[in-house]
Amino acid sequence: MTAAASPGGQVLVRVRALVNVLGPATVATSLLFYFGYVATTARFRFFGAYVSLMNLSFQDMLLYGVEAVYPPLLAVSVMGLLGLTAHTGVRLLLLSEDRDNVTGWVGILVALIGCLALARGVVGILVPGVARAEAVATTPLCLAAAAVGLTYGTWLLRRIAIRRDRRRLGSTPEGADPPTRSAVMDWLASPDCARLCRSAMAWITLLVIASAFWIVNSFAAAYGLGRALDDADSLPGRPEVVLYTKEPLRDLPAGASGTRLEPAEGSELLYRYEGLRLLMHANGRLFLVPAHWTAPGGRTLVVPYEDTAHLELVPS
Repeated sequence: MTAAASPGGQVLVRVRALVNVLGPATVATSLLFYFGYVATTARFRFFGAYVSLMNLSFQDMLLYGVEAVYPPLLAVSVMGLLGLTAHTGVRLLLLSEDRDNVTGWVGILVALIGCLALARGVVGILVPGVARAEAVATTPLCLAAAAVGLTYGTWLLRRIAIRRDRRRLGSTPEGADPPTRSAVMDWLASPDCARLCRSAMAWITLLVIASAFWIVNSFAAAYGLGRALDDADSLPGRPEVVLYTKEPLRDLPAGASGTRLEPAEGSELLYRYEGLRLLMHANGRLFLVPAHWTAPGGRTLVVPYEDTAHLELVPS
């Protein structure tokens, strides 16, 4: 059975075919839109506003997605450079058989770290309370680290074991009976083991991709919440919104005030409201919040921006 016919090979072939059909640009655009939606939902949920009411455009969601994905991409780039540097050091160790003891201990350490990370990731999945109280993306980071650590450590130990066994078989004194290879070593050096490793790599790749998706999704939600906190802190410095309406607004949020105006000729606007700040203008609606947001307890006014409303902005 060839590598392509193995279960892991079939998965890789199907993933590649799907990417070829969709196209890299389509996949990237879809991911940016999704992460933008996650970040925007978390950002405005803090103010009690629903993204569905805003009806943001596709371009707006892409922009929100780009700003949410930049930090994870930078982190992945740095981690990739560090991983490449570490792998280069391991390759230098592998050049000399005299360093096999050191290389073997490196493999054991990496595999042990992978086991610990796997245990932590499984706990994060099975115990909801741990996942809710943990730092951002701790569980998916542990799962990704477990996949990489176990794979790399196992590969390193297998390579060292095969090389040591070959050296042992080749160092038989003249006249002595040649040593026999154990069944374990026979299997480690067999094509069956190589095919199993290729199949495992396919599934491990999918696990890393799924973990990476989970990581960015968690970070996008945390990023959106962080932007919401920044918005709340910056509200007092934004231009004040003075709103004139035909109909009175009910249940004003704390910090906002309204007065009834004297009827004027040619104007149907009878109410004036102050102490508000503009959070978002979307889908023909004004999302207005008080200058000093309090959570919990804060409220967002959603006012249709039509002929029945007039808006003035006063610099703070």
